[in-house]
Amino acid sequence: MPQNDRNKTKADEAQVKNLTLSEKNAREKQALLEKKEKSKNILERARRIHAARKAHEARKAKEERDARMERRAAERKKAEEARKLKNMKNSAPGNSKTESKAMPEPQYVDFAITARKYKTQLTKKYMQRKFWVNPSPYEIQSYIPGTIISIDVKEGKIVEEGTRLLILEAMKMQNRVDMPFTARIKKINVKAGERVPKDFIMIELEPVES
Repeated sequence: MPQNDRNKTKADEAQVKNLTLSEKNAREKQALLEKKEKSKNILERARRIHAARKAHEARKAKEERDARMERRAAERKKAEEARKLKNMKNSAPGNSKTESKAMPEPQYVDFAITARKYKTQLTKKYMQRKFWVNPSPYEIQSYIPGTIISIDVKEGKIVEEGTRLLILEAMKMQNRVDMPFTARIKKINVKAGERVPKDFIMIELEPVES
């Protein structure tokens, strides 16, 4: 084959090859554009669906809120009507419930301050108060609640002033109870290990005959 024909064949092959590469690049570019367009359409469709769903949820929430408000308004109206009807019944003359709920007549007591006399009412707490009693010096009482740890005296014995009578434990502290004056032990009302309340008479005394 002549050299010119051979060169022409190579040139034709190169031209065909270049055309093939150009077509391939064009197809790839077209496929990429189509892919981008498809992704854009899918994203746009998803946005539209999401917006429609949110609008539907907002509309549904508004309808439920309006329905709740209507129910509450109806309930308030119904309660108000029932309250008015009840008041009308109670205010009717000769109503037994109104008569039974009538306030009792207040009771007043007289008291005088600086030569002036007044009238007042006493509270229930005051009426039910614990009356004060003058404590007897011959009764040894527990001034706090606690547990008797030990008893150091016996009944019938004469005990000197300042002698330890017993130990009372309260709040993890041992309290010594001493004889207030010289006297005879008349009666012991507690035992070791026994728990006693406040103001309990633990020991009774009696005077010593001279």
